[in-house]
Amino acid sequence: MVFDFFRSPGHSALEEVEAQLVEMLRDGHTVYVTAMEALFGGGKSKEAKKEVKTTDRGINKMQKEVRRLLMVHASVNENVDLPLVLTYMSVVKDIERAGDYAKNIYDLVKYGEDFSTAPDHDELASYRDAVGQLMLDAADVFEQRDNDAAQKLVSKADGFLDIYEDHVRMAYESDGPAAVAVSRALYYRWLKRITAHTMNLMTSLVMPVDQLDYYDEDPNDRL
Repeated sequence: MVFDFFRSPGHSALEEVEAQLVEMLRDGHTVYVTAMEALFGGGKSKEAKKEVKTTDRGINKMQKEVRRLLMVHASVNENVDLPLVLTYMSVVKDIERAGDYAKNIYDLVKYGEDFSTAPDHDELASYRDAVGQLMLDAADVFEQRDNDAAQKLVSKADGFLDIYEDHVRMAYESDGPAAVAVSRALYYRWLKRITAHTMNLMTSLVMPVDQLDYYDEDPNDRL
């Protein structure tokens, strides 16, 4: 919606921005996979720590570059695609935040958590895989500017948000070991935030500028 209406051909700066947004999300997925592999049996290692930190720093650097490109584009072009510039200024932060929450998952590993032998391993792993695939799908959909696929992905992900929130609540109400409750609460909270920020990117394809970022809110609080 925002893409096709406001974007005119030949804007190489905007094309570069779009490419960097996709690269940022895929790098966020790399952070996510590295952290999850460590959490599900790989454990702490210098290699995993370096991969997480180095890739995260690269995402932060690209965020600054995207903002710089957008500012230059808005400053030197007479016919500025202002709605698109505002959209990209908004969603670049969502992509950076998705990467940050993926990085947070590695904190569980640093605290000594290992899900590989957990009694709820299969359930934990199923949501791990669902969010990882969601990040890849979102990168592909954004790259292809597929509005229909974006809407389907948004609808699919909305149901996951409720599931993750339910798991956070169950962890809070648990009377089991504190370490188990805390690790599950953090895990599902971070999955929820990664999903929400990734879906904010998808709303840039299907929502007007003034309605971006509503996935940061709980469904009952969205305008």
